[in-house]
Amino acid sequence: MNTIKTQELKIIPNKLTESFNNNQYILIIHNGIPFGVALPFSAGLMEQGLMPWMALKAFETGDLSLGQLANSLGKNKVETLKMLGQLNIPIADYDLQEDLEAIKKL
Repeated sequence: MNTIKTQELKIIPNKLTESFNNNQYILIIHNGIPFGVALPFSAGLMEQGLMPWMALKAFETGDLSLGQLANSLGKNKVETLKMLGQLNIPIADYDLQEDLEAIKKL
């Protein structure tokens, strides 16, 4: 999850724009305490609703596990996996080329 301090918003506002361009949400911190959330306006946000959308984004970035995502959506893991497939959200961050190189080294 990306974070930004309220003071940084004045100094480097492009950090917010970059997060939006990458379809990521950003947690705004004020005096060390979570103050707000800024998120890009997207079709997914409108179709899924704010809380499920945020949970899906947190899963994509690795901030939530599959079990935590399922619980937050009120679904079981099978239903959640099916939904992730329909939304084309990968369930694992997997780099085949990296694994092939490791196998060659072995």
